[in-house]
Amino acid sequence: MSVRVGIQNTSVGSVIAGSSTQVAKIVVGTPIRKVSAGAFIISNLGGVDTTDAVDGAVLVYDDAQGKFVAKKELDETNFNGGQY
Repeated sequence: MSVRVGIQNTSVGSVIAGSSTQVAKIVVGTPIRKVSAGAFIISNLGGVDTTDAVDGAVLVYDDAQGKFVAKKELDETNFNGGQY
């Protein structure tokens, strides 16, 4: 008995009961052919606020806002340099 396995717009192939299964090809959606340069700007990421970004600022997670924010001064920060 052959069973067709799939999820919306996803083709996995056929599975035959009582036999070992070998998947030859999995297709999920449509491949992206070209990505524009604008997609690589960090401010396009969700959960990142670069509003206060200035020269020398770093991204620090702000628990109250629930996102990373640009800060020049690091409050409540401990650095552990590890062992060398």
